[in-house]
Amino acid sequence: MNLLETLYGVKLKNSLFYDRKVKITHKKTLLLGPRKSGKTHLIVDYLQNFDASEYLYIDFEDTRVDKSEIDYLKLKKFIAKNHIKLLVLENFDFYFDIPFVEEIIITSSNKTLHVENFERLFLYPLDFEEFIAFNKRFLNAEQLFNIYSNRGSLAEIILFTEENYLQKLQRVARELFDSNNEYLVFKKFCELQSTKASLFQIYNQLKTKTKISKDFLYSVSKKLQDQEIIFFLEKYAHKKATKKIYLFDFAIKNALTYKKDFLKRFENMVFAELYKKNEKLYYSDYLDFYIPQKNEGIICSPFTPIENLKLRLNKQIEHFLSLGVKNIKIITIGNEEKFSIKSINFEQITFWEWALGD
Repeated sequence: MNLLETLYGVKLKNSLFYDRKVKITHKKTLLLGPRKSGKTHLIVDYLQNFDASEYLYIDFEDTRVDKSEIDYLKLKKFIAKNHIKLLVLENFDFYFDIPFVEEIIITSSNKTLHVENFERLFLYPLDFEEFIAFNKRFLNAEQLFNIYSNRGSLAEIILFTEENYLQKLQRVARELFDSNNEYLVFKKFCELQSTKASLFQIYNQLKTKTKISKDFLYSVSKKLQDQEIIFFLEKYAHKKATKKIYLFDFAIKNALTYKKDFLKRFENMVFAELYKKNEKLYYSDYLDFYIPQKNEGIICSPFTPIENLKLRLNKQIEHFLSLGVKNIKIITIGNEEKFSIKSINFEQITFWEWALGD
């Protein structure tokens, strides 16, 4: 039995699946998103719409798959012989041309990838609303938030046993990278979560701990950004200013270092919600996030008493006015209040009300 026949004989089924906001609806789909975002589970759920004999699923990151045994002509003949209606190529690097088939799904972790006539569909780790659907326990929103903030947004972690989730996150982090040096670079980015830092600064910190070149750091940084594992946020109207660093999963830092900082994690949680809404984001001197198209600012302030907060905002009001901001949301974990200073409307709102409200 050749490799294609072996793969054709393997039929996939999710043992447990919860609906995601993203759905496969196009006959030619390029499914993009960081590793561990749930692309395979989404595909396997979609396969349930087909008879077992109608699809062929190939994952090129499966170590059992020998790429030398699969090429364009072999695949074309196999599709015709078995009347395949759907071809799935996971983690495909386009080392051969795509054969004709009625439906095809290709996955990649590279957000920059385009394929002619394919719809680009993005799947990110769970947002807070999706997390609630994954968690079937009858808990209130604040309890759900506490679990989410500690365990993160990766579906396989949410479904894992609670006492072992940190070890599972550590394994996930290791699985993302081809070398130990890539992992060490990512670990350094994790330590700088929600912090302004340049690659030059990061290089100077890393070179004291491991042998690493600037070129290597820059190439890994680009790779992590292309795969949307890390994000660099630009300062508004200051393109050359130091960027802020955010992670694809806000909780993974806690599994890789003892240097915990809830305020930084909370800010990363807010960033993740905004990013998944396709908002064009910046930061400014006194705004954690600025959305020019909406004339809206976001401030992450989970614990600050309202009296102290208003004193601080009054000192910063001229900065907000200079940006043309009309509304500022202050994301908290307990306080709710609306007020105005000069012409700007402020709203204190809990993370869970804000994340579920738009």
